Amino acid sequence: IFNIDRRTKKAERITHKPNIRMKNSDQSDISAHKNYAGRLPAGDEQPLVLKKDGVKHVRRLPNGQCEEILSVGLACSECFSGRRLAKLLQPGFAYEQKVMEDLMSGQYALPLSIHTSGGVSEALSDFIQALEPHLPWNNTKDLDWCLSLQLEGASAVWAAIDMLLQNDKAGRQLVAVGNVSYHGPPSTSFGSRCPLWDKTHQVTYPVPNAGEPFDEVLYMNNFRSFLDQYEDRVGVLLIEPQWGSSQAAFPWPTKLLQSVVAMTKARGIFVICDEIMCGLGRHGRGSIFLSKVLDLDPDAITFGKAIGGGVYPISGAVVKKGRDAMNGNGRTAMQSHTYSGSSVRALMTATEVLREIPNWLPKISKVSEEFSHIFGYLERISDGMLITHGQGLMWGALFSKEGKLRQGEYRNIATSLLRKHCGDLGVLPYIVPAGGFMVTPVMDIDVGTVYEIGKRLEQVVIRTMRDIQWTSIRTEISHGEK
Repeated sequence: IFNIDRRTKKAERITHKPNIRMKNSDQSDISAHKNYAGRLPAGDEQPLVLKKDGVKHVRRLPNGQCEEILSVGLACSECFSGRRLAKLLQPGFAYEQKVMEDLMSGQYALPLSIHTSGGVSEALSDFIQALEPHLPWNNTKDLDWCLSLQLEGASAVWAAIDMLLQNDKAGRQLVAVGNVSYHGPPSTSFGSRCPLWDKTHQVTYPVPNAGEPFDEVLYMNNFRSFLDQYEDRVGVLLIEPQWGSSQAAFPWPTKLLQSVVAMTKARGIFVICDEIMCGLGRHGRGSIFLSKVLDLDPDAITFGKAIGGGVYPISGAVVKKGRDAMNGNGRTAMQSHTYSGSSVRALMTATEVLREIPNWLPKISKVSEEFSHIFGYLERISDGMLITHGQGLMWGALFSKEGKLRQGEYRNIATSLLRKHCGDLGVLPYIVPAGGFMVTPVMDIDVGTVYEIGKRLEQVVIRTMRDIQWTSIRTEISHGEK
């Protein structure tokens, strides 16, 4: 793909051929997929993932063929692979073996899951103790902080909001979200998209847009105006320290983010840092939570995704203070349900993840440098078609708004072509609705695989430029423009 001079950090492209092994395989019965509504259009036949080794997945396609693909865009949902993943799962595996032995012999057995009304497991205390040292507050022993466990990210965000609003003495009920944001499925979750109905419980505040001209002074004046208008009605402001799918891994400018958080808190509005995607050290800045590195001092954080090792669904919200007030009023998190923190194996795995990730923080920072070279190179060869950004193990590219790419129709065409070429070349990034993709591999990825990802993405970019006739449409004026 390219040779890098470490002194100048310049890259030179060289040729390659993609290494994709294809073979015929017996067709499994996937006719039941016609009754399934998943990531693809409802009723479409889905590819079957047969086995995995880190980002290398073997899938059987609906046509019966098998392929090995680099699955590098699983939205931050996995952290380790191979022996390292086995190490995380081993304590829970041994636990479940003992449970099975006792169940088969008709004896009392250790619990695998407990309904929230029945109590909690012993694994909960271990998890809380493993989590506490990584919280983004220096004096946790002196704080009445409180944890709510959930299954997935959207519920964790809801839990953080409801615990904070319960402690808002002003009784404010609105939630502020970025005008480009994602905090869960848009049909029912907080975030800028509203595909089903208006979300009357939220308002949107201005945020920087990736790749667009930006005046920091003007932005802060606009944000101040937003606070002037809503400070007596907004109780909570939601923020992503590094955007996920809505802006394809775009990190907030650090000083700007610090100013936004400080100004919000000065108005008495609670701030939640949603770190479902960028947390757990994925940001590459040397700690579990990005809000701690940036010294944001949020009122609450959320976590999820890979904390279950990519195997078990588990997420959570932690508020900085308010436990004692809720306890005194006989209250708890209203966002609770049957399986909130009920899975013993999920808790055991999450505890092992929190113990293991700190050992990998230096490597994440080093691999981040390699991805920086690769994504910088992809932007250069795209000749203005793409803008790239990211940090750590969370990188993205968005189609620019040059020429006809300003039009939604052309962006959709470009995105469809990019998706096709990814499939043809055996690389599967996370295609984002804004038009572009994200790369968020496992944390123990090797450098050789990193550059194989780069090789394949290079060809994806080149083929997409060719098929949309980029050199032609980038200079064309969109309809209605002068």
